Amino acid sequence: MMMKQLISLGRFVFPKPTIIFTDRVPVNEPVVFVANHEKNYGPSVLQLHFPLKYRPWIIYHMLEAGECRQYIQETFFEERLGWPVWFSSLAAKVLEPLLIRLMHTTHPVPVYREHPQRIVETFRASLYALAQGDNLLIFPENPHEPLFSQEVRGFFEGFLYLAKLYARNTGKGLLFCPLSINPAKQTVTVGKLVRFNPTAEYKSEAERVRQHLMRQVAALYHQPWSNFPGGLSQEVSPEFQLNYQV
Repeated sequence: MMMKQLISLGRFVFPKPTIIFTDRVPVNEPVVFVANHEKNYGPSVLQLHFPLKYRPWIIYHMLEAGECRQYIQETFFEERLGWPVWFSSLAAKVLEPLLIRLMHTTHPVPVYREHPQRIVETFRASLYALAQGDNLLIFPENPHEPLFSQEVRGFFEGFLYLAKLYARNTGKGLLFCPLSINPAKQTVTVGKLVRFNPTAEYKSEAERVRQHLMRQVAALYHQPWSNFPGGLSQEVSPEFQLNYQV
């Protein structure tokens, strides 16, 4: 019951955005959604309102006791909100069990970015999810990269190695779908999909796909969708359900 109440509260805090489809998302193969983060807004609004089901990549700190407490204390309460250490420590201790439980309801793929010896677990879990027909969601913005546009930072490259492993397992090119999230206008725009070409040289192909995704996310951020009367929408296929089952 508590989860349902939290989800209802979340939908109040993060009202449903306008969701615009500029391209069709297939239902007969898995897709990797790639989005800009927009702090807490992006992950929250997609999980609460995006009509297509997916499994998100989530930093492993948010999924493990002890790690979660320290992570939210330092990165959220202290760095982002500027709370004093004693208060942020108390808040993190109180919220940790609830946050871990909430994160696990999303059926996440843990990301071990700071542990190269464990990143193989992330890719292994991702490949298993794709083999089951599950979509994935990745937020690849690199906080240490320069701005690609006024709102979007450059993307990490490593997540695209998933396409190489997917092609090795299936012989197919993995499909990526950019999502541009604008919290000020409360819009989520599905951009033009791009398929990784497994026959091309990996580095050049990975850069091509990365550039396409960054350009789409940046370009769709401020589009005047009101100028397209009724044209940019897509009926949600019955195969898809909201990620939270209420």
